[in-house]
Amino acid sequence: MKNKFLLTLLFVVALGYTSMAQSVTIGPRVGATFAKVAMSEEEDGFSNDDIDSNAGLQFGAVANFMINDMFSIQPELLYIQKGFKIGEDEFSAKLRSNYIEVPVLAKVYFGTEQLRGFATGGPTIGYWASGKNTAKFGGSEASEDYDFDDSDNRLELGASFGIGAAYKVGQGELNLDVRYGLGFSSLYEAEGDEAKTRNRVLGVSLAYLFSL
Repeated sequence: MKNKFLLTLLFVVALGYTSMAQSVTIGPRVGATFAKVAMSEEEDGFSNDDIDSNAGLQFGAVANFMINDMFSIQPELLYIQKGFKIGEDEFSAKLRSNYIEVPVLAKVYFGTEQLRGFATGGPTIGYWASGKNTAKFGGSEASEDYDFDDSDNRLELGASFGIGAAYKVGQGELNLDVRYGLGFSSLYEAEGDEAKTRNRVLGVSLAYLFSL
């Protein structure tokens, strides 16, 4: 009787572990970003109309925890490039900022098991790890690492919203994401009537998620 009880208990534990493992998927993410900044008001003769987007990269790791067939929670750890550009190609200045970012996203699904659409949304927290300034004037170009000072706000709170599609491939799912990221924190400490400058990022990426 004791052996039967132990075998039954082991079976229940193994079944629960298998079910939990099937509800958790992990995998890599890689993609591109198109970033710019938004100013709360015109400053030093520049307005939002003068600011163009700057292309960059993003990559990292994803973990997805299924709550039920239609809903999951998806935390991520990403390296993501942000920044902005001002001016034309031959007479321009741009800043590329490198962030370590952690989004925690709610994910809602619809569709079939083979092909599912989804919408995502949730908070993000990021750290401005490094950056590079690049200036072009005629045929000359000069670059230098961004020099942080006390006025820079390196911690960024924000939010991310997006849509995408998940297609079953082999033992996992290939996820295509299109997201828009909003920075709530100003990049620089603003005093009085000074303009607040916040990141805005459009991202396109692929992730392959597979069960543990």
